[in-house]
Formats: sequence, structure tokens, C-alpha cells
Amino acid sequence: MMHAIELFCVVFLCLCAATWASTNREPCQSPSMTSGTLSVSSTGGHDIAEGHFNYNSTAKKLRFVEDESHSHKNSHMDVLIHFEEGVLYEIDSKNESCKKQTLKYHRHPMELPSDAHYESEAYLGSSSKSEKGLRVITWNGKLPDLHANYTTLTTSCGCLTVSYCYHSEKTDLYFSFMNVETEVDDSHVFAPPTYCDGVALEDTPDDHSFFDLFHD
Repeated sequence: MMHAIELFCVVFLCLCAATWASTNREPCQSPSMTSGTLSVSSTGGHDIAEGHFNYNSTAKKLRFVEDESHSHKNSHMDVLIHFEEGVLYEIDSKNESCKKQTLKYHRHPMELPSDAHYESEAYLGSSSKSEKGLRVITWNGKLPDLHANYTTLTTSCGCLTVSYCYHSEKTDLYFSFMNVETEVDDSHVFAPPTYCDGVALEDTPDDHSFFDLFHD
């Protein structure tokens, strides 16, 4: 993860320097493409899911495929979300079946909301030695429609999500992002498989969200 972040920082060094010097802490914008490993756990320490994610922040499309080797579940998550269209696909590639649901709530950990509140900036690790630390910004905010709030860390350079803590009346979740790259190897991951064609769209409540995919 550190190497990917360092390369991204070199490209945007001037921009980052201006950001560090500024006292105007407006929420940053995610890179157009990101991919890496996402690990989800409850705040009680129970592992819920771990797998590979791809995110297109321009088209607002997300794919998360759970790693079967890190789970003892009978079924493993493979979801594709088109946030702007408000559609969530639950994909079963082994059986070539598909479930299609509405997803009217669009917020998720891979993108910082425009109303996020700046809290602080600090180094994880050491700031005095090269490659020994990571400069991060802490943001927090509320998700009123979900009766929830969040705290998230992003890199100062590049606005990559490092971690995200979600607290609601129903559940507490911790999202950790590792080995993040600012590219997606195969853009076809954002297209639903052909066996999803013609599947009826199931209507869900307005507060159905990305966070509902993860249960302790």
C-alpha cells in the first residue's frame, strides 16, 4: 500500500503541498479509479468479510468480491453497485444467477461526502524518516437517513481511504483498506454479467445501503 501511495504522491506533490499549507479544509475528492483489499469487521473484533474492491468514482460504480480463502461461510459475497442508477447486483458466478435490488442510499466508505467535517491531520508512524510514516486526515460526519455517524481517515496526498468507522443504531462496522492502487486492471468488472439481463428489479426501503451488506 505504501508504494502505491508514494507513487501517487510524487505525481501530485505540488497539489499536496498546497493542501497541507491551506487552512481551508474542504473534503477532498477520491481518485477516478481505485482498487485494493477491503477488510470489514465489527467493532467487537469479529471478522465479517475480506476481499478485493474496484471503484470508479467518476461513474459511481463499485465491485466487491469476497475472498473465499479468508472465510468459512457457505456463500461468498460478490456485489456490483451502480450508485447513480440506484441498482445493486448480488452475483453468483458459480451458479450463474443474479439478484437485482434498488439501492436508493448512495453513501459508502470509498468516497468522502461533501459535508464531511475536518477533524485533524497527523502522521501514522514517523514523520521524521522517509518511508516510515503516512500522513492522514481524520474526517467525521453524520448519516441522518441511516441514524448513523462515521469517522474516516484519508491520505493527505491523493485522498485514498485508509479506514472508515461506521456507527449506527443497528450495527458498528470498521472498514480497513490495504494495498490500494489508483487504477483498475479490468474495467469489465463494472458491467453485470449477461445472466443478469432480464432479472426483475426488487424494490427495497429507502434506507437500504451499502452498509447493510455486512452483518456481524
